[in-house]
Amino acid sequence: MLGSCSSSRRVSGYVPFTRDLKARLDRDNIDLKQVQFYIDQKLILNRNLGDVKVEVHSGVVKMENGKYINEVIIPALTPGVCDATDGDRLMISFEKGNNDLAFGPGSGYTINQYVLYGTNWRNGTTMVTYDANKYQARCGSCSDVAQATLVVRKSELDKWDKKSRTLRGRTVE
Repeated sequence: MLGSCSSSRRVSGYVPFTRDLKARLDRDNIDLKQVQFYIDQKLILNRNLGDVKVEVHSGVVKMENGKYINEVIIPALTPGVCDATDGDRLMISFEKGNNDLAFGPGSGYTINQYVLYGTNWRNGTTMVTYDANKYQARCGSCSDVAQATLVVRKSELDKWDKKSRTLRGRTVE
């Protein structure tokens, strides 16, 4: 059961973005802003707007239990870009605007993989800041949002592979 939705699940053609991969890109002077990132699980961000419908910039507004809910859905394999870095933390944006989500090395079984950062983790959800508002983030395709990881296309790795050879030199004949 854990294999079906764990963060180690492999999406064909994609590999997890890891600390090791980040270190390799840093070592090879590859700008993370030039890397195409993806999220391997569907993410759903919700915020309660209360009884009065207010203007929203991202997502849709729907009525749920007499309350207006602003919902932003990020489907699995949605492309994102790195807008900024802070040490190991990457600020990934899936649309233009002030809407980065923080990702970084996880803990436990995801310690090497880049996962969503948030606060107030509870029952597989966490609070994140998106579009200058607090949202509750949950995984739409697994039981715990901590299982959603950043991935890159495997074909991109081939582009980053450094081709090198060591020359033996020449001697006078």
